[in-house]
Amino acid sequence: MRRTFFNRISTVVLWLCTLISLFLALWFYSVYFTQTSDAETREISALLYWLLILFIITVCTGLIFSCFHFIRQWKENPRKIGRSITIIFIYGLLLFVTWLLGSGKQLPLIGYKGGENTYFWLKITDMWLYTLYVLLALSLLALFGGIIWSYFKKVD
Repeated sequence: MRRTFFNRISTVVLWLCTLISLFLALWFYSVYFTQTSDAETREISALLYWLLILFIITVCTGLIFSCFHFIRQWKENPRKIGRSITIIFIYGLLLFVTWLLGSGKQLPLIGYKGGENTYFWLKITDMWLYTLYVLLALSLLALFGGIIWSYFKKVD
């Protein structure tokens, strides 16, 4: 009973988030392509706030479940947590290196009146972009390496 209750809740939340996202996307596209000016509208703000809410929920649930998994693993086999700590350290090192690689030089954006074209936000943006590039490259390398490895393993 308890398992099906949580399954039903997660299914309802998934469908609700999907329907809200679909509604906001359709609302945004129906208004955005019919307007004549580039002025920011409430549709754009609603869509961006919804995306921010989904991002925050995703990050928070990922961190919470990771902490629970870490604590459970620590209780079951304390020797295995060294791998988790090493991965966290390497990821932190990657974020630090990509922060150093990022440029803080302000961009000449014509007509931009926002306050995010500053040293800090430009470094943060570059940090996340470079981190995504590195993780994408590592994922592709692991994918193709695994395919090649399995091919040579079958040949033997």
